[in-house]
Amino acid sequence: MREYKLNFGKTQPELKRAIFAVFVALSGCVSPQPETKPMPQRIIPYSGGLKIADSGGQEISFGRTQAGVEKAIDRLVGPRIIDGVGDGAGCELKSWSGTGLSLIFDKGAFVGWIAGPPTWPAPVRSAGNTCGWG
Repeated sequence: MREYKLNFGKTQPELKRAIFAVFVALSGCVSPQPETKPMPQRIIPYSGGLKIADSGGQEISFGRTQAGVEKAIDRLVGPRIIDGVGDGAGCELKSWSGTGLSLIFDKGAFVGWIAGPPTWPAPVRSAGNTCGWG
């Protein structure tokens, strides 16, 4: 079998640079792929509960059931609950890891929140019944 060497009138290093230049030029022609994951919605604490940014006005207001609130927050930020802390009188504090958000439930109802960065910019704030945690 006979081997043919093509050099197009260039030395081997020049040929390698030319091929690399063509590759780089063509790689710029590839269109970016669309983002496959939806952007996470932001939680905005306010005096009556939690608003969901860019959701058309959806909110999680005080008085909602604990199971429903936890499920909604898990959908928004992922199921990253840190074990809850109870006060022995019916209040429970639950936090979501990496969010700066803690929610307070009293006998199974959402009654308050405590938030710091990144959910709430700068100093820690709270609203509703914090059962002494805020």
